[in-house]
Amino acid sequence: MSDGETYEWGVLPGRSSGAYKRIIVCCDGTWQDGLDARQKWKYTNILRLARSVNHVDERFDRPVHQVVFYQSGIGTENLYDKVVLTRRAVNKVEEAYGFVANNYRPGDEVSIFLFGFSRGAYTVRMVAMFIGAIGVLDRTQMDHFASIFLAYQKRGKSEDEEEKRLLDEELEPWTGSSAPGKMRVNVGPAHFSVKVIGVFDTVGSVGMPEELTLTSSKIRNIFGFPDRRLGDHVERAYQALALDETRADFTCAPFEQTQVGRERGQVLKQCWFTGSHCDIGGGFEEHDLSDLTMNWLIANIEDALSFDYDYVTSLPQPAAPWGAQSPHDPLTGIYKIAKVSRREPPSETNEVTHERIHPSVMAQPNLSPHVRSIVDSNPSILHELLPWECKVKGVWDAKLQSESFRPQALAKHFDSSHNHHDHSSSIIHKAVDKIKHLKDGDDAVDTGDSHHRRVLSAWLQSSIGPVVQELLK
Repeated sequence: MSDGETYEWGVLPGRSSGAYKRIIVCCDGTWQDGLDARQKWKYTNILRLARSVNHVDERFDRPVHQVVFYQSGIGTENLYDKVVLTRRAVNKVEEAYGFVANNYRPGDEVSIFLFGFSRGAYTVRMVAMFIGAIGVLDRTQMDHFASIFLAYQKRGKSEDEEEKRLLDEELEPWTGSSAPGKMRVNVGPAHFSVKVIGVFDTVGSVGMPEELTLTSSKIRNIFGFPDRRLGDHVERAYQALALDETRADFTCAPFEQTQVGRERGQVLKQCWFTGSHCDIGGGFEEHDLSDLTMNWLIANIEDALSFDYDYVTSLPQPAAPWGAQSPHDPLTGIYKIAKVSRREPPSETNEVTHERIHPSVMAQPNLSPHVRSIVDSNPSILHELLPWECKVKGVWDAKLQSESFRPQALAKHFDSSHNHHDHSSSIIHKAVDKIKHLKDGDDAVDTGDSHHRRVLSAWLQSSIGPVVQELLK
């Protein structure tokens, strides 16, 4: 944020009650705790988004307060929590929904924004579902939230019609048109109770290989809620999806728009990007790919939220030309034993999921022939670059010229094992020597340099190619 940190709970101190307010809930992914991150590159898009939101939107005649809640991911305390997560997962939903309830004042013009990554994306989608089903409870009514949650969970899992009927009767006081929570948010047939949902690669799994979770079938069906249907009470929804995620335990959940939502003018955009799961949501030291997804989301919602653009533009630290960074391998560490399931990008856009492919995918040096054939067959499948994304792309190129091609940056990127205390030759000579080997395809170079050779090829073909060519003379 421009003038302070995110607040974990409650309204911002010193703010008087006004008629205009935005409530922004940001839920991080499984194992992710941005508040505990000591290095900036470890920040996920959710933490960066939370810190990018200005406390007050002063673009209008009347200032609009923007109240932000950041929630760390599930399972950050100990191994037991990482296996038995049911109670903690329920608490996360109740906590996030409770923040909305505690900050919502009937009669105010309030906009609710929900953002999440991974399991946190699943959390905010459930919060949105509850807002659509029961409205926004007040602080006293929140005492009943746990029992309401349990009834919904039972109904979602039940296959017995009589049990479902009884549960519907139990829920009717909270779901009927005259229910207290519904009365607090419904102000007319054209009203949307949730302004925006923005998520990065929604998954419902706990984020561990099934082979390591002995109670996997129970863990993976904690809630029993439909997690794809986009409620017609949501005005706008956005999701960034990972083209290169192959773990079956990280199956994505695209939104599905209803006919009622379309008729109400609801906006749904879902876009596929290069990368594995965390390339989309953030957390890698080389985070070019998650920078692309974050700026895509900001470009779509900057009219509805006020951002600190100085902070936002400081975040990208390019390791490669725009769109050219290779995706990280998802099958590493404990995931080497995980089941594999390839994701299938859309070949055309439909009125249910509204999926497209981001143009940055086409900048990949090693683009999949399958993806290329999809785009060649249907060029309209590519999402257009929005104005903010075009600005970021320009800053990206400028940063590469001013930072990434300094001798120290080249040496760091191409030879991370270099001993900087060895002064037998200069850093720039070592960097240029490495580049020449890569460019010439020298067989003596380690096979691990194939990635670097692809990146170099992209550099040579980009707008900063002349800078690299100069180094090769």
